[in-house]
This record gives sequence, C-alpha cells and structure tokens, in this order.
Amino acid sequence: MSKEKDVKQRRKAIDCKLIEPSKTSPGYFKYAITIRELDGTIHTVPAYGVDMQDAIRRLLKTERDAKINKVYIRKIEPITLIVIFTCWVVSVILSLALDNYQYAYLGVISLFTVVFSVAVFRFIRGIQDN
Repeated sequence: MSKEKDVKQRRKAIDCKLIEPSKTSPGYFKYAITIRELDGTIHTVPAYGVDMQDAIRRLLKTERDAKINKVYIRKIEPITLIVIFTCWVVSVILSLALDNYQYAYLGVISLFTVVFSVAVFRFIRGIQDN
C-alpha cells in the first residue's frame, strides 16, 4: 500500500494572500484563501482576522456553524414541532375523554411556554448571527 491511499481526502487551503487592512475594523486584515475541494474544484473565499491563522480559524468556524445550522433546520426543528403538536393533541384528547379541562389548560400553558422559548432562542440566535 502506498502512503497516498492511507491519507484521508480533505479540503485543503492551498493559498492565502493578504489583500488589505480592514476598512471597518482597525487591527484586522482581509485575506483571500484559495481552497481545493474534495472533487478537485478550486475557489477563493475572503476571510478576516488579526493574522492569517486567525482568518483561517474564523473561516472554519463560520463554515462549521453553517453546517450545524443546516442540520438543525432540516432535522431537529421538524421533529421538535411534531413532538410539540403531538403532546398538545394528546392533552386536548385527554381533557375531552376524562371530562376534566385541567389537561387542556396544562396543554395550552406548556405549548405557550415552548413556543415562547423557541421564539426567544431564535431572537437571540439572530442577534448573534448579525
């Protein structure tokens, strides 16, 4: 076996050039990072940092956050909404079946609490993204 087969294929930063000092943030610089993808395509991405290592670290963090956000929106958020809706329907059915509206009150209060918590979470996350 050759060493080339043992090495895991990864995206690679093949070039990084200092473009200019940041116009809006003193002490930061703009870099152009050239990346080779797994399929062999090459593209250039702008990144900002105090130095080159900081710019690459910030670029990796941004890309990792985008991947996590995509998984959250596609998988976790729909499952959460389905669970919330199911719990609400069960509480309403229980209140009707047992002729006790206490379960409906608990369902409405818990649904309001969850919706309010999700709204606050999204608001805070939206502020952090900007």
